[in-house]
Amino acid sequence: MKEPCLKKTMIHKNFHIFLFIILIGLQSCSPMGVINTTVGAGTVVAESGRTVGEAVDDTGIKIHIAQKFIKSSKGIFVDIDTSVRAGTVLLTGIVEDQETRIEAVKLVWEVEGVNEVINEIEVGNKQNLKEYAKDLWISTKVRAMTLDELGLDVITYNFETINGKVHVMGIARNLEESNRVINTIRRVRGVKEVANHIILPEA
Repeated sequence: MKEPCLKKTMIHKNFHIFLFIILIGLQSCSPMGVINTTVGAGTVVAESGRTVGEAVDDTGIKIHIAQKFIKSSKGIFVDIDTSVRAGTVLLTGIVEDQETRIEAVKLVWEVEGVNEVINEIEVGNKQNLKEYAKDLWISTKVRAMTLDELGLDVITYNFETINGKVHVMGIARNLEESNRVINTIRRVRGVKEVANHIILPEA
């Protein structure tokens, strides 16, 4: 029974290491080289609705969080996923005890630039390979359907699925777009619940 969990852990770990390497590469590149931009009214804006500076700041925060998680002795880097938008950090994943959950939040708050932490980490038994594959399929399907709905604007959103519960984080242009995203997620087979962490522009 332990072998599927071990395989899932290795897949998850390798994926995160690959992602971390990519993020390091993004930080070392010019923002204009890694983010599609448009110029208007003297301001450079990323397609996601964030300025290039904001997007780079979020990337830097994610990298520093990953560095702290890697150094942790609790396996946080493998078990917890992070999403960052406008300095708000969403944590998702499954850990074995409350102590690890608290430690993850503590480490995130140590990173400069973090102004809010949304803690959606669950405490319980880790998923086996079959459960992980099902959640991965849901996240992939959600992104594909949202792409059909929003087009390239989907790049501003991040989707994480844990036991059929989809956590969505991003920056919507308006309430209508936010509702379209949520309704699209709910149409995906296998979705049990939607945790809405979408950021709306200030009125």
